[in-house]
Amino acid sequence: MRDIQGFVSDYIKGKKHLHLEIGIVTKGNIEYHSFGNPSKPCKAAPEHRLFEIGSLTKVFTSMLLLELQHQQRLSTDDTVSKYIQQGKNDYLKKVTLKHLATHTSGLPRLAPNLSSKKNRYNPYSRYTEQDLLAFLADADYTEQIGSFEYSNTGMGLLGYILCKVTDSTYDALLKKYITNPLNMMETASVLNTEQNSRLVDGYTSTGKVMPHWDMNGVHDGAGAIRSSVHDMSLFVQANLNEDHALAAAMQQSHVPVRIGDSDLCFGWEKDKALDQDILCHGGVTFGSTSYVAINKEQGVGVVLLSNYSIGSADRVDEYLDAIYKFFTKKDLYPLTFLEPVGKNILESMMK
Repeated sequence: MRDIQGFVSDYIKGKKHLHLEIGIVTKGNIEYHSFGNPSKPCKAAPEHRLFEIGSLTKVFTSMLLLELQHQQRLSTDDTVSKYIQQGKNDYLKKVTLKHLATHTSGLPRLAPNLSSKKNRYNPYSRYTEQDLLAFLADADYTEQIGSFEYSNTGMGLLGYILCKVTDSTYDALLKKYITNPLNMMETASVLNTEQNSRLVDGYTSTGKVMPHWDMNGVHDGAGAIRSSVHDMSLFVQANLNEDHALAAAMQQSHVPVRIGDSDLCFGWEKDKALDQDILCHGGVTFGSTSYVAINKEQGVGVVLLSNYSIGSADRVDEYLDAIYKFFTKKDLYPLTFLEPVGKNILESMMK
């Protein structure tokens, strides 16, 4: 087992409710590490505790798209208008599924008609299919097509379309094409009673407990998945190997495609570690943070799941922090991000 205490010491400081689970992954081995001293213990073993993985869901959604293309159920070059007929909207006739999966559709991060005022701490829970279709009816981001803009709206729309194509729910799609084949039995967007008992409470950076997010079907493809470090480590390991049923879709997701002036991957983000290419993605809800990264050249990867968010969901906390910083020149609620921790661990594996 590796000694990674030094990598996490700053992150775990002051988080009295913390569950931090880490998976160290190679092609043939997985190590688990657990940190924290939560006031409310979880009965499940650390590697089997469940967390919201937030936007890491987008990697799965993109992989579902590629797997359905391999089965000739659709094409990444299909336009959105093929599956959603909203009046005479010419924009939908130009934007493709590939654009949605690579954040080049021009769609904004959040649709203008999504108001967090309806439920501030669970912002997606009341956004309905009718709201999505009403937004798309006159949406026009034609001039932005081909330019990168990270979009929860676009990836949520992609998940919605995949469900329409297969006449299925997102959770059923996930199980059929990814989690069951990879034996990821603890990963789902809809938890059963037993799984729900292992879902840890999430907290803001200020230590306030937060409700778990409900994506209400419409945004499932953008952030609905819950998983464990056990399952996410299996997922990372599968991305490092090529001897399983999903290998073709996974390998395709690793290869950049040229869109506009950029080379972009389906779902994954590209980065550098020790001057080598890595693929990575993170996720944040109001009560959790996740990060996954792989270096294919050396066949190593890392998973980090935390039940702390990187910020606060309350404007009052933001004001208090600003006032405190004005007088003391320090942060009342200092933020320590999970991604640098994960990247440092990965680099230690690459040396």
